[in-house]
Amino acid sequence: MKFYWCTTRHFSGDLCVTTQVAIINQLLKAGHEVIVLGPDAPTEAYSWTHVQLDQSSVKGRKASTLAKNIRNHLKGIDLSHCVLLIDWALVRPLSSLAETCGARWICIDRSPPADANLFAKMQQRVWKKAWKLVASSLRHNGACIGGTVVSLAHKALIKNQFSINDNHLCIVHAGVDNQLFQPTNRANLEPPINMVYHGKIDRHRGILKLILLLDALEDNGIEAELNLIGSGDLDSHLTNLANSKPNLHVHGSVHHSRIPTMLRGCDIGLLPMPNLPVWTISSPLKRSEYISSGLLVLGIDHSGHHLPIKNEDAEWYQLFDQQTFVDDTVQQIQQWIDDGDFRTLSQQARTYAETNLAWSKTIQPLVDFVEIVEE
Repeated sequence: MKFYWCTTRHFSGDLCVTTQVAIINQLLKAGHEVIVLGPDAPTEAYSWTHVQLDQSSVKGRKASTLAKNIRNHLKGIDLSHCVLLIDWALVRPLSSLAETCGARWICIDRSPPADANLFAKMQQRVWKKAWKLVASSLRHNGACIGGTVVSLAHKALIKNQFSINDNHLCIVHAGVDNQLFQPTNRANLEPPINMVYHGKIDRHRGILKLILLLDALEDNGIEAELNLIGSGDLDSHLTNLANSKPNLHVHGSVHHSRIPTMLRGCDIGLLPMPNLPVWTISSPLKRSEYISSGLLVLGIDHSGHHLPIKNEDAEWYQLFDQQTFVDDTVQQIQQWIDDGDFRTLSQQARTYAETNLAWSKTIQPLVDFVEIVEE
């Protein structure tokens, strides 16, 4: 089957594109053809057809101009035996083309708008409209197959808010390349404890709570270092703070190829995103990468941070109430130090990743979902 993926993602330097590349590769392995239509092309080798199309540089007009160019590109193509994978930001302008041409289409939703600004509020309306179009097409036996979500909580939200049945929603959890990410070789959890967060460094992601954690560990006599990898609206504040905190390391944005080596040098991965709607339905890529690297994981307790496949005995994975996160985390780190079984816990984390988080496993539901169209 031939797939056209209409995407707003940038393939050069965007960490968020990791999942998309993994999905494309799994579809190729399943014998499908994938053609990507987007604003740029990867800077590294890739095995699919990639068409770079122009878009406006003006914020607020990027998606509309890109969609116009995608429509123009597709107009001369027979789409009757194709499937369009459409990022939710492009559903409104492109779904009508799919319906007219008789092309089956799927709404790809890796996350609703996550930022806390005016533009994100405007995007929220676009996101809702996309899912309303999915629901309308399904109700009227149109060309839409359904949509993808990233977690059970995300699925429940879409199902309840837009009245879409379970069989039209496919969960694609964040996975990991277990060959690329390799476990740490540390035998014990010894000072300085190396903690890491990687992703956007934004205020509403709970990053400042990690600074409080670093101070609390120091107050309790536990030598620790905090590595922050990424960029965001806290860049200047944290860079200035690091000048007076030698145990705070602000790395800024780094190429994703460097992340595996950086994680391998750490002990504990952190998930500070607060108990807010946008995070409670998430499936953080960083979580899978922490676990594959054999890190012990500490985070805020909400559905978006729960393991995708339950493991009641996962002592290496601990979530705490948002209000007591700092104190509880200090106690947990001290307990891990006292217990002296870091190697065992690290190996258990790695085994979980190999068993449950390989991309081949997390993407298989999507492969099954789209192959129903061929039957």
